[in-house]
Amino acid sequence: MPMMRSIIMLLVAATSVAAAGASKIRLIYGKDWDRAGNAVKKTLESSAFKSLIKGQYLVECVDQKNDPPKENLGSIKLPCIFVLDEKGRCFFVFENVPYNYSAEKLFKAISRVDKKRQAIEAKGMNTADQCGELMLAMERYVGGPKRVIGKDFYGDVFAKLQKLDPKDETGWARHFLMDDGLDMVVKCTEFRKDSDFKAGDAFIESEMKKPRKHLTREQTQALLMLKVALYRCDESKRQEMIQLCQRIAEAGEETFWGTAACGWLNLFGAPPLSTYWGWRKGDLKTPRFDVKIKYGVPYSFRLPGDYTIEFVPDAGTINVEQLTFYVGDEEIATLKKAPFEFKVEREYAGRINRMQIKGTAVGDNSGKINITRRVLKPRKVIK
Repeated sequence: MPMMRSIIMLLVAATSVAAAGASKIRLIYGKDWDRAGNAVKKTLESSAFKSLIKGQYLVECVDQKNDPPKENLGSIKLPCIFVLDEKGRCFFVFENVPYNYSAEKLFKAISRVDKKRQAIEAKGMNTADQCGELMLAMERYVGGPKRVIGKDFYGDVFAKLQKLDPKDETGWARHFLMDDGLDMVVKCTEFRKDSDFKAGDAFIESEMKKPRKHLTREQTQALLMLKVALYRCDESKRQEMIQLCQRIAEAGEETFWGTAACGWLNLFGAPPLSTYWGWRKGDLKTPRFDVKIKYGVPYSFRLPGDYTIEFVPDAGTINVEQLTFYVGDEEIATLKKAPFEFKVEREYAGRINRMQIKGTAVGDNSGKINITRRVLKPRKVIK
């Protein structure tokens, strides 16, 4: 994207007023249109921030003259801070910096990443593993595996990695080049559209043979999604596609591919027992059931607050006698009376990973799970 490219170019652009060989903190903002950016600029130029950095960094602020169209901004959200080491490598991208970030908080965020970088670099970059481990550690701070190998980031380290391991026997290069795996899935989709299943199968087989040691969970899910992309319209392979999607979702529904797998399971007519779609016939055994619900649970309870949970059958009767909440393997609460009302404390928001329900059912039925969060407190009745 044009705007994305122009902003990335500002990392090492001629606009820099800092001396070569110094670590830099570079703010990209809009003087005439960016209120938050002007507030961050003021913080960076404050005596409080200068006393914290103690000359360790040179601060520069680059004015992005016009308010960039949101559709052209790519993944970069202004105001944005790029932190570069003394060799010009960007090791920290802080996007959408809050206007009210204090000098202390901002310095802490930067120095924490910088200390981690220096500690890893101190071990050396003499082997493929050392190069890979450095980039792996830094990718989360710059925006992912694809960006970390860019020339303005750790492109020189990636080039060294490829020289040290030209055949990618370690699998490090594959990790960074694959990114989130979307390009591969798109390629398999094109094979399906062209009805070139032989080429699609050959492509998938070649990808499956490559080293997987350093792949992330999401990248591993992407590999499984290749076959789904190729054969999702083939009725003869429907059950195989359902099983693949179940494996992907089981590995983690919160990832991009995990969410996609859950969606495909629903389209295949085999939605998982979840807070998204409730339960279907066969999920709750009769006359008694004792089942866990995990899909959708972290999302349903992602915010702190007071919740009401209802189990509504489409037909027949169910009686949920016990509802238990878990964080990991730790039981945090058990409710035994409907309507089930549960207070999610801030420390557990987004961390509740499953519910266990026990009770009785009459007839093999389906139904939905209604989870509502009370936003407003009940009004007091004036007598």
